[in-house]
Amino acid sequence: MAGRFLSSEPFPYLRVRISLRDWETEAVALLDTGFTGDVMIPGDALPDDIGSPDSVNRYRVADDSIATSKMFYGDLEIPGFPPIENAAIGVMGSKYLIGEGIIRRYIVILDRGERVIIEE
Repeated sequence: MAGRFLSSEPFPYLRVRISLRDWETEAVALLDTGFTGDVMIPGDALPDDIGSPDSVNRYRVADDSIATSKMFYGDLEIPGFPPIENAAIGVMGSKYLIGEGIIRRYIVILDRGERVIIEE
């Protein structure tokens, strides 16, 4: 493979770092090809003093329904790759998700249900 690449286990998760205003966290996020947004974080992950969301956004989710959530702009980093600035970070649900908005930036190989390989 040419360029940078990452092999991540367990399948289908990626370790990420998310920065939003003065808040930062590291998490293991589900790679969700049915989610049309960039990043989704659990509703209880942000501190109460984070401030108002930048907007409200609508997303298509895996069951093809439309969901609405608060949305902030922040940074996302996948270890070994340059940070993605101004990623749209939705707040909803109980899991960290990486959606199509981020996945489309890379070559993504779902290796036989065992690991995720990401390449620039």
